[in-house]
Amino acid sequence: MFTRKSLQLFFSLVLVAALLLGACTPVDTTQPTDAPQPPADTVEPTAEPAAAETSPLIAFDPAGVATGFWVDVVPAATDDPSQPYWGVAPEFSRATLDGYTISGHLMQPQVFVYPLEELAATNEAAATVIASLQTLLDSPQEIEHMPLLPLFNAAQVLHTQVQYLDFQNGRGVRYLAFLSQGIVPVNNHELFYTYQGITNDGKYYVAAILPVNHPLLPADNAVTGNEPAEFTSDFQGYIANTAQSINVEAADTFTPDLTLLDAMMASLSIQ
Repeated sequence: MFTRKSLQLFFSLVLVAALLLGACTPVDTTQPTDAPQPPADTVEPTAEPAAAETSPLIAFDPAGVATGFWVDVVPAATDDPSQPYWGVAPEFSRATLDGYTISGHLMQPQVFVYPLEELAATNEAAATVIASLQTLLDSPQEIEHMPLLPLFNAAQVLHTQVQYLDFQNGRGVRYLAFLSQGIVPVNNHELFYTYQGITNDGKYYVAAILPVNHPLLPADNAVTGNEPAEFTSDFQGYIANTAQSINVEAADTFTPDLTLLDAMMASLSIQ
């Protein structure tokens, strides 16, 4: 027969035991498996190798253009028969700029570094671009369709502001480009600065795609009716006139200043 006092003592002991067991139970601090993680190799503006040990070391100074960059390695896309021709490439490295001067552009500010011989062997269209650039570097000039990688599913409608420019261990050309799949105004949402180059040892092809804006151009490709008359009556004439108008503009009238973009590309080193 339990007394009132013995029952109180029994329940007190049970409570103490429960508290001790609760204190010994480990707490699960594991993050969810699908929680987003920041890029492992986000870097300061100076330089950083790509993630894979066999990838090249990519170094450049984006001062005045961006706050820094991070590098990732893009897996090879060569064995999938459903892959469109512009997406076929061997494994390559890609530097994406952080804090870039322009946001909300069609293009991301990126620098691509391709293994030249592998890319030429993998993609016939890319091989044609590579051969074109090699010819131009030996005999600098402006041609109807300037070499452009990566490949796009759009036509090079306009190029302007062409200048040949060396980087730390290679040569190349920079220009402004506008691509399109139809008849639309040349605009700030799609205009970009590109650098196309080859390292001196012929091992790597470098391609930069960097958004630019200019106050002469509309914000986007919407047709408003305020376009020049030749836009509808002579589209090729409209493109030629627009290219010439942009070509004579000073570097500091663009955003970012083209001299800053040139300085960033001139600082590039691929090892």
